[in-house]
Amino acid sequence: MQRYLTMLMVAAAALFSVVPVQAEDAPEVIRIGDVGFGFGKPFGVGLLAIADAKGFIADQFKDTKTKVEFTYFTGTGPAINEALSNGQLDFASYGAVPNIIGKSNGLDTVLVASYGGTVIFGAARPDVDIKTVTDLKGKRIAVQKATIIHWALIQALKNAGLSEKDVTIVDLKNADQLAAIAAKSVDAVFGADFLLPLEDKGIARIFYKSSSAGPSGDGFGAFLVTDKFRQAHPEAAQKVVTGFVAAAHWLADDKNRDEAFQIWSRAGTPVATITKSNEGTLLKGKYNPRLDAFFKARYASAIAFNKEQKLTRRDVDLTAWADSSYLDKAISDLKLDGFWAERDATGVTTN
Repeated sequence: MQRYLTMLMVAAAALFSVVPVQAEDAPEVIRIGDVGFGFGKPFGVGLLAIADAKGFIADQFKDTKTKVEFTYFTGTGPAINEALSNGQLDFASYGAVPNIIGKSNGLDTVLVASYGGTVIFGAARPDVDIKTVTDLKGKRIAVQKATIIHWALIQALKNAGLSEKDVTIVDLKNADQLAAIAAKSVDAVFGADFLLPLEDKGIARIFYKSSSAGPSGDGFGAFLVTDKFRQAHPEAAQKVVTGFVAAAHWLADDKNRDEAFQIWSRAGTPVATITKSNEGTLLKGKYNPRLDAFFKARYASAIAFNKEQKLTRRDVDLTAWADSSYLDKAISDLKLDGFWAERDATGVTTN
């Protein structure tokens, strides 16, 4: 009986004792991927490049064992999808079209912030009469398919009353696009600001700039995390997003504009070209990280584009995919409530 009572007392003590909550184990390394450009040492030209160069994310882990690694993929979105599929990345920032493809194909990603906008240009050979998008009818156009730039080209054609059937699209990566237009094997190219130096060299003439088409013209994408990482390291996931938001806040200050362009020039694009690309653009608005109605409307258009292009077969539920809780907490912790305006579906600010 005495032994039985002793056992009951031990069991009761175990039942009602308070077990201390174990602190989260910090990851040894956090692996972050971004789109890079191969015109110099691969580097980024967006918010993650700022976060990398200025240490905004690394500073969140300065008193821990965690190291933050950035990789810039010259293979753009498709290469990032492959790295995520192989378990080589924890976070990534890239265009909507390829990350929707990745999600549709089973990647366990979660959208945590918008990466902002990408100005897209159309460049034509100087010996071909192309002054507007309408003039592309019957022409050969180089673009890398399954990218946000591909989306932008199709949108520009639709806005001009044309369809994909009215042109011939040649699927080429960035470096091959430059070679193709120089060799006159295509009539025009759609791409980012790496096309601008072609005009200075007399190889091409810029005839289209996406930001001229209004807020819905530019390319777009998101910063995302794998569900596996955020489940295993929720505190670390929050710190990364907080660092990302801190980078967006720094970039929003006009006094940092010139330094930002210097940072982006590490990708090999001259500062003068980056300056020209961003003429008339407020970086605060361009790199608004909010997952607001404008972000969701743009992602809905990319989801529809992927289905039209037969790039995806399975539906993607944007409501379940996007999680704004990390962003909201980062904005609150950094005391930035109201700093970035909420936008409606057309891009018009609502506050």
